[in-house]
Amino acid sequence: MNIAQIEEALLAPCMDSVIAVTERYQFLEIHRGARVFTAYREIDHVMYLGFHNDLSDQALKQLRERGFQLLEAREGTRREHRLLLLTLKEIGYSHSYGEGYYEASRSLARHLRNLGWPLGALVQLLSRPHINREDPTS
Repeated sequence: MNIAQIEEALLAPCMDSVIAVTERYQFLEIHRGARVFTAYREIDHVMYLGFHNDLSDQALKQLRERGFQLLEAREGTRREHRLLLLTLKEIGYSHSYGEGYYEASRSLARHLRNLGWPLGALVQLLSRPHINREDPTS
């Protein structure tokens, strides 16, 4: 294979990446309050990996009313959230109550950290002895 063929083979994936990054920045420019986040409910050890167009006080209040505490949030897109959920499904994690709700485990937290998802104090919460140490996908 020569250099021209290698360049041609890499052109499409590079352009796809450029388009994806451009779309992300355009979305975040328009939707300044869009956030991806992790919330945790201690009573049943459930994590909620979510996305919200405007993570306002009202949205946070709704989380607290359901018993969740926000651990960390950062700007993000619905596409990023959807891709995370698809990735988790592909590696064997299934949601518990509905889309985005997962049983908290150290292995899931490790995957989320590797995927760049905002975790906040989740690692410290999962070091408590009542959290399942095993991988629920096994």
